Amino acid sequence: MRRWLRYGAALWLLLSLLLCLPALAASRQPDVPIVHIVRPGDTLGELARRYATSVEAIAAANDIANPDLIRVGERLLIPTSVSALPTTLPGPLTALRVSPQLPVQGETVTVIVEASEPVSLTGSFDGRPLRWVAEEPDAKDACRFWALAGVHALAEPGLHPLLVEATDGEGQRWAVNVEVFVQGGDFETARIVLPPAASRLLEPELLRGEQERLAAVWGQSSAQPLWQGTFVAPVRPFWPITSAFGQRRAYNSGPASSYHEGVDYGAKQGALVLAPAAGRVVLAEALTVRGNAVILDHGAGVHTGYWHLWQIFVEEGDEVRQGDPLGRVGNTGLSTGAHLHWELRVGDVAVDPLPWTQAAMPCGIAPCQKRAVT
Repeated sequence: MRRWLRYGAALWLLLSLLLCLPALAASRQPDVPIVHIVRPGDTLGELARRYATSVEAIAAANDIANPDLIRVGERLLIPTSVSALPTTLPGPLTALRVSPQLPVQGETVTVIVEASEPVSLTGSFDGRPLRWVAEEPDAKDACRFWALAGVHALAEPGLHPLLVEATDGEGQRWAVNVEVFVQGGDFETARIVLPPAASRLLEPELLRGEQERLAAVWGQSSAQPLWQGTFVAPVRPFWPITSAFGQRRAYNSGPASSYHEGVDYGAKQGALVLAPAAGRVVLAEALTVRGNAVILDHGAGVHTGYWHLWQIFVEEGDEVRQGDPLGRVGNTGLSTGAHLHWELRVGDVAVDPLPWTQAAMPCGIAPCQKRAVT
């Protein structure tokens, strides 16, 4: 009899553990391989703190005999576990997804929220507000929302806060706080030698005035998305890319002091510049540093900019469709030769525009009719 009692207790314990496994598995994801490019000043201790792991784990994963000896430019495999997004959400919220799940510096992130009843949403990523778009309810009256967030090209690799707040029609509020793991990018450093006449354009007063002018533009956007599907390159035929997004910049003999906020195409003087997607012209004028410039508002907090133009064909307030001409490539402003600088902003954060030409944004949801959250 005692033997059967012992067997029964053991069987009960085994069944209890098996029943708990799904909950345990949902609480964290398996180890995710992160590759870090060693930069000047990096130490294993600092990397362990940044990636929520240990010096011993990094050393073991990379066969490092002396943890005090790592080389700039070395590629280190960082063993770390990334916390899963919650599967149980408060109130009427039923799902929260982030795509891509492990974004890289300079990438665009889509945040998707589902709810069982109509709610209004607010929230932020890395302290910057999110602009939410609500899809039309489906046959089951489920509500789904999406918002885009830009990961800054200089964002510290590691965990970054994502806040989602929902309010129902009676004013009751729920909040979800999670963290998104941002990976470091692999960016080169370029030294740019400017002639004396162009060097004066780097004066702080000139830079500050133009930044303030542009900040006002980034802060205004149509609530309704104006684009659908995938963007196209703004120059055709497809001219070569001469400077990639995120490239660190050092001017003349100074240290690296900035990064490239867009993509440069080595197009010849006078080549047509075309709208990559539908939008509205919100700036068409000569700027000191960026030269002759055009900015399109694509809605939902998304803007694209076109710098150093020779000619501008559009005016503020014009509505453009994908493929409409905006101007011609030039060499105006802070430029060392004819080229097009193409920039894409989510909110006030510059992100790599090339992924927008490779997949439809927002990422992770099927095309559908959209309406803006009011």
